[in-house]
Amino acid sequence: MKTTNNIDENRLLHHLTSTKVSDLCGNHSGFYEWNNETDELKIKLKKIGQISIQPSDKQWEAPYWGQDTKIQMDCYPYYGCEVFQCTECNTTFFYYLELGGHGAQKRYRIVRKDLIDLETIKPKNQIIIDYKDLDYVIYKNPDLTYGISISKNLGIGVDIYHQLSNEEKENYLRDGINSLKDRMTDMDKNHGNYKITSWR
Repeated sequence: MKTTNNIDENRLLHHLTSTKVSDLCGNHSGFYEWNNETDELKIKLKKIGQISIQPSDKQWEAPYWGQDTKIQMDCYPYYGCEVFQCTECNTTFFYYLELGGHGAQKRYRIVRKDLIDLETIKPKNQIIIDYKDLDYVIYKNPDLTYGISISKNLGIGVDIYHQLSNEEKENYLRDGINSLKDRMTDMDKNHGNYKITSWR
């Protein structure tokens, strides 16, 4: 295991919601669900942070086994997990120490951003939860609202920002970025109706 390189909580949440899965080093197929540490995995990992989220009142009710089980950040075991990254392919992992009656077990699971329940993330500062180069950025704010920005050249580079309505938020959480295509088109054509921030 490599030297620790901690990043702060909000940068860590941003990292979790934008990370990509890679298996270029051919070592991770068994960790799409929680699995015990192996020597082969251990030597490739470095710690990059520690999650510290207030647990939900229903923290013990959420299922967490299975490859396609949702990642609920305010439920066990995620709210207190350490976060590691593979030094060869940059795949990110959750880690926790299971202390059940069977004895201590060091468990890891690959972070798949498509499985993260964004509603269970409560950031202290605005964080990025989705982006595509200069096409768009999706934010989550401390008041738990969501926003979108697009980039445009108006003689100078600018970001055009819109805070999502409740309906837009629900559509985005259900259907993804495709639900906001009409909004992004309007932001591009009628940018004067939106908040504009210069890159300078």
